[in-house]
Amino acid sequence: MPKSKIFIGIAISFAAGVFLASKFSINRVGIYIFLAVCGITLTFLVLASKKISAIVALFLFCAALGALRLQISQKFPDFVDFFESKQEFEGYIVEDVDLRADKQLLTFRPKGFNQNILITTTLGQKFFYGDWLVVEGKIAEPKVFEEFDYPKYLERFNIYAVSSYPKILILKSHQLNPLKENLLKIKAWFAARIAGFLKEPQASLLMGILIGARKTLPQSVVDNFNATGVSHVIAISGYNISVIIKSLEYLARLLGRRASFWLSLIFIVAFVVLSGASASVIRAAVMGSMLLVAFKIGRPYSVAPALFFSALVMLISNPKILFWDIGFQLSFAATLGIVYFMPVFEKLTGSWPSLWQVKNIFLTTMSAIISTLPLILLYFGRLSVVAPVVNILILPFIPFTMLLGFLTILPIVGSGFAFLVNFLLIYILKVTRAFAILSFSSLQIQISGWMFAVLLAIVFLLYYWIKRWAEGKAEEEVD
Repeated sequence: MPKSKIFIGIAISFAAGVFLASKFSINRVGIYIFLAVCGITLTFLVLASKKISAIVALFLFCAALGALRLQISQKFPDFVDFFESKQEFEGYIVEDVDLRADKQLLTFRPKGFNQNILITTTLGQKFFYGDWLVVEGKIAEPKVFEEFDYPKYLERFNIYAVSSYPKILILKSHQLNPLKENLLKIKAWFAARIAGFLKEPQASLLMGILIGARKTLPQSVVDNFNATGVSHVIAISGYNISVIIKSLEYLARLLGRRASFWLSLIFIVAFVVLSGASASVIRAAVMGSMLLVAFKIGRPYSVAPALFFSALVMLISNPKILFWDIGFQLSFAATLGIVYFMPVFEKLTGSWPSLWQVKNIFLTTMSAIISTLPLILLYFGRLSVVAPVVNILILPFIPFTMLLGFLTILPIVGSGFAFLVNFLLIYILKVTRAFAILSFSSLQIQISGWMFAVLLAIVFLLYYWIKRWAEGKAEEEVD
């Protein structure tokens, strides 16, 4: 078995262990015993040169490690003794302030604690990362609602308590990481500059396209994007990272290959911080960084191992994202579909004409739709019928929108670029609205857990059937 496939098997096994531990209660002592048995068995099989059996033992060992990693990450809430009571804490805002249309959310860490409280407050007072606060109000335990496990959702961010509209006093500012603070200040300045040039919802849409900051978008606009299957445009993904890396390639001609490599890595890290470091952003950033490293050392870049490597790194760092982060699941599934379905579709459509990326966009969209369909139906119960058409109409303009949007930072001429990008943003809004209001734009299809499993199996069978069809067609063309 090739080393790349063994590595992919290791990543899948680790993820399977995390999933099982997320879904079922597993005794930790049993995990330790299983690890010991697998370790001893693996050693014996390696010494006996039984490769296939050793690989199976390795996969089981990694699955146990995944289950153990999830259990280690589970923490008892530090605030359990304070729930449903009025408290006063001093502490810090440890993440970027989450601005919404009618409120703002603060990730607050009280002094002497290792866990965070999510504070909901009004828009009247301005807060920023690194502010030292005094908070007085009721502390509550997050509740599960409408089949949504809100407590587990918050645990991904190390949040174990919530507080709604407490009294807040800012004592000092600039108390935490100055580098992160300055990056977030750049983001705030950029958002203010765009807001000064563009009206709503164009300003919020541009921020969504550039750095995934879409929380201030009107719900009607978000619904239009969801109904037409282009919500990925306002959620940072591998597409955005690839556009940035492609643009930075031109720096190699001016600064040299080595300088452009380090500048690109620094830019990607800064971009992750600015965009909020969501799971999809980190996955795309890890894969993009691996691509840059591969180019620098002159080694071939294989997308599939890079995808599974990025997922493995993220699960080791925060295993809770596998089961409780829908964004991570959709981002991984979409990329997986593009990695495997796309080459097969390209073989089948080799004779099709390619007009200004239309063919590439259509095949990419179909690959992502097929691979994410089980998850989308399970979580949202919605299938966008018009997604391929809307993606073809919109995606060719996204790189130009990103370029013009970033150029608004330039002095003197920034307003001119804002004037130009405004036309593209209006076009995107009008296209999504025109298709979203169609009665057949999306279908409501609710599925259960067992139907999800069946649909997932159908996707795998469809891939192997299409792959064999493409291989057969290739052989006929050779003959």
